[in-house]
Amino acid sequence: MDMKRFKDVFSIDSRAIGIFRICLASILIIDLIVRSFSLIAHYTDFGTLPLNFYFNTYQDTGWFSVHLLNGSILFQSILFVIAGLFAVTLLLGYKTRISAIISWILLISIHSRNPTILQGGDIMLRVLLFWAMFIPLNIRYSIDRKLGNVNNNKNVFSFGTAGILLQVAFVYFFSALLKTGNDWIPDGTAIYYALQLDQFATHFGKFMLNFPSLLIGMTYSVYFLELIGPFLILLPFKKIRITTAFAFIITLIGMALCLNLAHFPFVGMMGVLLFLPSLFWDKLSIEFKFLRTRDTHETNYNKSNWKKITVNLIALFFIIYIFLWNVQSLEKLNAIPDNFEFVAHGLRIDQYWNMFSPYPLKDDGWYVINGTLDDGNSVDLMTGKAVNYEKPAHVASLYTNERWRKYLMNLWDRSYAHHRPYYLSYLCYNWNKQNDTKLEHVTMNFMLERSLPDYQPQPVEKVMLEEIDC
Repeated sequence: MDMKRFKDVFSIDSRAIGIFRICLASILIIDLIVRSFSLIAHYTDFGTLPLNFYFNTYQDTGWFSVHLLNGSILFQSILFVIAGLFAVTLLLGYKTRISAIISWILLISIHSRNPTILQGGDIMLRVLLFWAMFIPLNIRYSIDRKLGNVNNNKNVFSFGTAGILLQVAFVYFFSALLKTGNDWIPDGTAIYYALQLDQFATHFGKFMLNFPSLLIGMTYSVYFLELIGPFLILLPFKKIRITTAFAFIITLIGMALCLNLAHFPFVGMMGVLLFLPSLFWDKLSIEFKFLRTRDTHETNYNKSNWKKITVNLIALFFIIYIFLWNVQSLEKLNAIPDNFEFVAHGLRIDQYWNMFSPYPLKDDGWYVINGTLDDGNSVDLMTGKAVNYEKPAHVASLYTNERWRKYLMNLWDRSYAHHRPYYLSYLCYNWNKQNDTKLEHVTMNFMLERSLPDYQPQPVEKVMLEEIDC
């Protein structure tokens, strides 16, 4: 591939970068707001993962987290506010590079503080924010641009732009390679099983179960788009690139409509936007007039050559490193020596794209958490109502948000069994803090419902997971 063709493949339109920055910052802000509703539960010593338990459980991970310095409510609240302020300055494009760096530091910090509530969208968000630090996020629609400290390039090319585009491609390609179960190929039943998961499925997702033949076609489409799409979207042919990008966007919209995946589909769409070439943006004619400035104010900024070379060399190193990390995830190959894995863990660019891999979960169900009160009555702490073991009309609605869904789905896993007493202790603390009638005893039950093929009835088994005295 000659240099011109290489640039055609790995250049990003400046308008795409500007919109990417706005989307990135918006997701960071929304994510912080959602997390703030469970700040005590998920980030303080009064919650489900107090610091003493954390250090006993995750002491050898090599993760970095400012949030581990103190488990108080005040300290965590201050960090949330600081993260929010820098996310806002990133949104506005003011002091953009420093805003991106601090936002990234605080994002990996909050991720490392409580890994039990993370999902694929969090991993994608943090690796995209990592790569975003290597590209000029303020090149469009920013206060920095209005102040005249930004280059006036229509297209941006560097190893940083190559890195972020390849990172998005890695997500889908390696996800496809990890989908080794027969439910994907040749059976075509993976989406059927995914929609059988009541903990995930939306009302629309349940409606889609009425079209079994369509679900088989959708399964094949998703698999081959993930497998082949990353190559098509990197081709230097603009119309193929646009078509493939929109195929990914439509697929991600479909996922958002059918499954409760929080910000995962939106982070995915944000990444795909970067592949849209200038032809698309020229036709769309996107301009934010309130941030437009004259080109004469934009020619004063010029990064020195040695800085460009240094940043490009660092970006090239991480392209190779992250590619090898993903290769290593396939068959547990030793592509990266053990003594170099600290780089991924320290910077939190460690990644494993096993969404519904090797096949969708078959274990499903719902929780009934029986709390015995000091007046002799009982209450289901999941619903706040009388204990009832019948299946809820819509299981997914039992969870306050995706953070609690992921956490409680993890607690079903035996590897998280040691977390269960801390969760029940938090329930005791939270209930007794808010109510005059006190909790005396809590029993955690999971109503196990395994997904069966061909729409067969799913028997329910009551499994007692944990109990404690408050």
